[in-house]
Amino acid sequence: MKRLLKSSLAVVLLPLCIGAGKALIDQVSSTDSLSHQQFYFMLGFISYLMIQAVFFKPIRTYIFGHELSHALWSMLFGGRVKEFNVSKKGGSVLLTKTNFIINLAPYFFPIYTFIVLLIYFGLGVFVDVKPYVSYMVFLVGFTLSFHIALTFNSLTTRQPDVIKTGFIFSLVLILLINIITVVLILKIVTPEKISIAGFFRQSFNVAFDIYTWIIIHVKSFVLRIFN
Repeated sequence: MKRLLKSSLAVVLLPLCIGAGKALIDQVSSTDSLSHQQFYFMLGFISYLMIQAVFFKPIRTYIFGHELSHALWSMLFGGRVKEFNVSKKGGSVLLTKTNFIINLAPYFFPIYTFIVLLIYFGLGVFVDVKPYVSYMVFLVGFTLSFHIALTFNSLTTRQPDVIKTGFIFSLVLILLINIITVVLILKIVTPEKISIAGFFRQSFNVAFDIYTWIIIHVKSFVLRIFN
């Protein structure tokens, strides 16, 4: 019954995913030319993809971040980390508390991107970091690309976290939260180009239109059957 409810919720959330995806694309493509910070963000994003395509996939680094994300989100929910293991073949973490958010955290939380932002804004409390903003934006693009590429790679294989939480529910939730996370990160690095209010407004408007279309056609189908 719980799995059925999750699958049903996933289906309900699909129009919102479509709306959020369209809103993200519209936000990113709203200008004809790249700003200085957008250029460095895209340079970082493409640089990682080239490294993965031409040289190697830093799997061990990804696994470390994956398990660290489990641990961090467990602590945010009041849990403790009892064991933490990472190797070339895989990793594991033993936690005192878990839930579906903790299970899926590594797939929607780009931990290395947030580490870059934490270091940059943390140092900004003590020193002037504005001269290094281009480096920060480059690293944000690089680490976000790392997260997206290797998360997609990991989801092409059987992931116990995803299976445990519910395959369809997990994929829809991962997609939706990743889109929102990308928008929030873009707002931080290119604040003048991104409208958070506009993003959510368009997301809900598109989703509402899809819901309305479905209801109208389902209603029409049912009436044809019973008339």
